[in-house]
Amino acid sequence: MKLIRSVALVAAMLMAFLFAALFVNQQEMTLSFALWETPFALSMFWWLLAAFLMGLAFGLLNGAWINVKQRLKSHKLQQELSSSTQELERIRSLTVHSSQQ
Repeated sequence: MKLIRSVALVAAMLMAFLFAALFVNQQEMTLSFALWETPFALSMFWWLLAAFLMGLAFGLLNGAWINVKQRLKSHKLQQELSSSTQELERIRSLTVHSSQQ
Protein backbone atom coordinates (compact mmCIF):
# COMPACT_ATOMS: atom_id res chain seq x y z
CA MET A 1 0.00 0.00 0.00
CA LYS A 2 2.88 2.32 0.84
CA LEU A 3 4.47 1.62 -2.54
CA ILE A 4 1.27 2.48 -4.41
CA ARG A 5 0.94 5.74 -2.48
CA SER A 6 4.59 6.63 -3.23
CA VAL A 7 4.19 5.88 -6.94
CA ALA A 8 0.99 7.93 -7.10
CA LEU A 9 2.69 10.84 -5.33
CA VAL A 10 5.66 10.78 -7.70
CA ALA A 11 3.34 10.58 -10.71
CA ALA A 12 1.28 13.53 -9.43
CA MET A 13 4.42 15.60 -8.81
CA LEU A 14 5.74 14.77 -12.28
CA MET A 15 2.45 15.75 -13.91
CA ALA A 16 2.39 19.01 -11.94
CA PHE A 17 5.94 19.76 -13.07
CA LEU A 18 5.12 19.00 -16.68
CA PHE A 19 2.03 21.20 -16.74
CA ALA A 20 3.82 24.04 -14.95
CA ALA A 21 6.74 23.83 -17.36
CA LEU A 22 4.37 23.69 -20.32
CA PHE A 23 2.55 26.86 -19.29
CA VAL A 24 5.66 28.80 -18.32
CA ASN A 25 8.09 27.88 -21.11
CA GLN A 26 6.25 28.69 -24.32
CA GLN A 27 9.06 30.67 -25.94
CA GLU A 28 10.23 29.11 -29.21
CA MET A 29 13.96 28.55 -29.50
CA THR A 30 16.59 26.64 -31.46
CA LEU A 31 19.53 24.86 -29.90
CA SER A 32 23.05 25.57 -31.05
CA PHE A 33 26.13 23.49 -30.32
CA ALA A 34 29.40 25.15 -31.38
CA LEU A 35 28.82 25.66 -35.14
CA TRP A 36 25.75 23.41 -35.49
CA GLU A 37 22.22 24.67 -34.95
CA THR A 38 18.95 22.74 -34.97
CA PRO A 39 17.02 23.34 -38.21
CA PHE A 40 13.74 23.77 -36.32
CA ALA A 41 12.46 25.72 -33.34
CA LEU A 42 10.53 24.17 -30.48
CA SER A 43 9.21 25.64 -27.27
CA MET A 44 11.59 25.52 -24.35
CA PHE A 45 9.29 23.01 -22.64
CA TRP A 46 9.93 20.35 -25.28
CA TRP A 47 13.70 20.84 -25.10
CA LEU A 48 13.57 20.55 -21.30
CA LEU A 49 11.34 17.50 -21.49
CA ALA A 50 13.69 15.84 -24.01
CA ALA A 51 16.69 16.56 -21.78
CA PHE A 52 14.84 15.18 -18.74
CA LEU A 53 13.76 12.02 -20.54
CA MET A 54 17.26 11.43 -21.93
CA GLY A 55 18.72 11.82 -18.44
CA LEU A 56 16.09 9.49 -17.03
CA ALA A 57 16.79 6.87 -19.70
CA PHE A 58 20.54 7.16 -19.17
CA GLY A 59 20.11 6.77 -15.41
CA LEU A 60 17.86 3.74 -15.79
CA LEU A 61 20.22 2.07 -18.28
CA ASN A 62 23.18 2.75 -16.02
CA GLY A 63 21.31 1.32 -13.03
CA ALA A 64 20.30 -1.74 -15.02
CA TRP A 65 23.90 -2.28 -16.16
CA ILE A 66 25.19 -2.07 -12.58
CA ASN A 67 22.42 -4.42 -11.43
CA VAL A 68 23.33 -7.00 -14.09
CA LYS A 69 27.01 -6.81 -13.15
CA GLN A 70 26.21 -7.27 -9.46
CA ARG A 71 23.90 -10.21 -10.16
CA LEU A 72 26.57 -11.93 -12.25
CA LYS A 73 29.14 -11.36 -9.50
CA SER A 74 26.72 -12.68 -6.87
CA HIS A 75 25.99 -15.77 -8.98
CA LYS A 76 29.71 -16.45 -9.39
CA LEU A 77 30.30 -16.08 -5.64
CA GLN A 78 27.37 -18.41 -4.88
CA GLN A 79 28.91 -21.04 -7.15
CA GLU A 80 32.29 -20.65 -5.46
CA LEU A 81 30.66 -20.93 -2.04
CA SER A 82 28.80 -24.06 -3.08
CA SER A 83 32.00 -25.59 -4.45
CA SER A 84 33.91 -24.74 -1.27
CA THR A 85 31.14 -26.17 0.91
CA GLN A 86 31.18 -29.42 -1.05
CA GLU A 87 34.96 -29.62 -0.75
CA LEU A 88 34.75 -28.98 3.00
CA GLU A 89 32.15 -31.75 3.41
CA ARG A 90 34.33 -34.12 1.38
CA ILE A 91 37.38 -33.35 3.56
CA ARG A 92 35.34 -33.75 6.76
CA SER A 93 34.01 -37.12 5.62
CA LEU A 94 37.58 -38.27 4.78
CA THR A 95 38.78 -37.09 8.20
CA VAL A 96 35.95 -38.89 10.01
CA HIS A 97 36.59 -42.11 8.07
CA SER A 98 40.35 -42.00 8.67
CA SER A 99 39.92 -41.30 12.41
CA GLN A 100 37.50 -44.24 12.77
CA GLN A 101 40.00 -46.67 11.30
